Amino acid sequence: MKESGKRRRGDALSESIYNATIETIKKAGYTNLTFQQIAQAAKTSRTVIYRRWKSKFDLLYEILLYKTGKALGGELIDLIEDTGSLRSDLLQLMTLYQKIFTEVGPEIMNAILFEMGQDNKKMNELKEEAITKNILTMRKLLGFAKARGEKIKEVSDATLTLPFDLIRVENFLRKDDIDKNRLEMLVDEILLPVFRA
Repeated sequence: MKESGKRRRGDALSESIYNATIETIKKAGYTNLTFQQIAQAAKTSRTVIYRRWKSKFDLLYEILLYKTGKALGGELIDLIEDTGSLRSDLLQLMTLYQKIFTEVGPEIMNAILFEMGQDNKKMNELKEEAITKNILTMRKLLGFAKARGEKIKEVSDATLTLPFDLIRVENFLRKDDIDKNRLEMLVDEILLPVFRA
């Protein structure tokens, strides 16, 4: 039997469904997305998809987690290291966070933004969890600066989420224009004045 004729299972099937979902969103848009369309595009059955995901949001969120893991290979907070200065620490953070957006892609990110605008209890819980993780990541990063003797402003939790909010806005508005120079400008002109005393 040829390899292509074999039944796909596990990771191969999941990846096929993820890719089919992204391609279907590109063609039909997220709001029009159905499990039937995904099944056809992935060359599998609706039953296979319904067995794993209760809703298209559950599938969307799993794709986000999978792509984030692929981009970083671990949790963002664990990857933040002391690079020797607040500027380079912030640039490290912005570069890592941008990698997530690049890997996940605009289709999934825009669908997540759409879900954030809905009255979705699960999405609200996930959003709160993400905000908490982002705040802890920034506290770790600023802790390095304080330990080095850099003067850091005392800021609110809302301000600690600024680097993450900036990347989201940049990706929503600029898409392909976010290179190293753009990230350096965001750090130098926006983030350093906010966090450095």
